[in-house]
Amino acid sequence: MFLRVVALLLILPAYCAQAQYKWTDRNGQIGYGDQAPKDAIRVERLGQMASGADAGDALAQLPFEIRQAARNFPVVLYASSNCPPCDDGRAFLKSHAIPFTERTIATRQDIEAFRLLGGGEQLPAIAVGRRILPAFDASAWGDALANAGYPQGIPLPRTWQWPAAAPLAPAAPAAPPAAEGSADAQN
Repeated sequence: MFLRVVALLLILPAYCAQAQYKWTDRNGQIGYGDQAPKDAIRVERLGQMASGADAGDALAQLPFEIRQAARNFPVVLYASSNCPPCDDGRAFLKSHAIPFTERTIATRQDIEAFRLLGGGEQLPAIAVGRRILPAFDASAWGDALANAGYPQGIPLPRTWQWPAAAPLAPAAPAAPPAAEGSADAQN
């Protein structure tokens, strides 16, 4: 009996650490979990997760399985504007509930940075963890995401928003202003 109590005390904190929601069902029973059931009467989002994720962590709102895959194998979409295959790749990721960041390839610096990453010449491309898959291929992308642990059929929260696309290479610094003591400033 003592061992059962000790085992329960050891398991309970691990179970509670994953709970993000508390709800009451139609029978008045209280439940805890990663996602509240659709028929829950009262749903309360719990405070900061015990895993140490801070409130600013965008992944904290994701279901456990997706959150784990996104932390272990983050997905980055490399795309450019006016690129129908890039639009197809973006739509594929969104329809499969894959959280991703997008890096745009628009300048010479972006192209060079993309080549240095091993991205090659074709867009779109995705990085799943450290693996880069060039060109949109739904089958290859789906296999890579499944191998990385991204679950199928688990939707993202309704409030989820993908981050805005950002350039791959940092912008070139602006030219420094002329010094006040320079010859141009004195004339």
